[in-house]
Amino acid sequence: MKAIIEKLMVDYQQKHSDYQIQNFIIGSQGSDWAKYNQALREIDARWNQLLGLEDAMELFNLKTAWAWPFGKRAQIRKKQMERNRKSMGREINETKRELQLIVDLAVELKEKIGVTDDHKKIKLEADAWQQKAIKMAGIDLLVNGRVGSTTLNFILSLPKPDQAMVIEHFKPGAKVDPFKMIGL
Repeated sequence: MKAIIEKLMVDYQQKHSDYQIQNFIIGSQGSDWAKYNQALREIDARWNQLLGLEDAMELFNLKTAWAWPFGKRAQIRKKQMERNRKSMGREINETKRELQLIVDLAVELKEKIGVTDDHKKIKLEADAWQQKAIKMAGIDLLVNGRVGSTTLNFILSLPKPDQAMVIEHFKPGAKVDPFKMIGL
């Protein structure tokens, strides 16, 4: 059974797939600015996780470097610790893989966004929330035939000029295209 499990585990991926990261964790965020900010949050989380894992591995290696006593109990404990070391190594490698992909995505997004100052960041942030509101309204229109109360409440949380810009997409008399509103 051990050989079968080891053979099957070759396909096991402990963390998120590249596809998940590109299309759901980062890619589903809407605007490039929103994607970039999500990538930065993910980088921060994984970087700190990686540093913690590497510290834990270093401490683990120090702990296991001591001479092992003899006996059956010591042999069992040593096998357990070796399994733990392998598991920690896999987690470190998976975290590095995820981190590298997200860093690559962030660099690509930063190149699209360009240099930012406070004024540009405010504009990009407002645009990101406007796009999110438009997408929410488009989904409501496709699913329910009308903009829902949750979406309307979200839109009303935006500053007045942003509200007006969003509402232009679905106000009475407007040529409403919910597919365009959701980016299709």
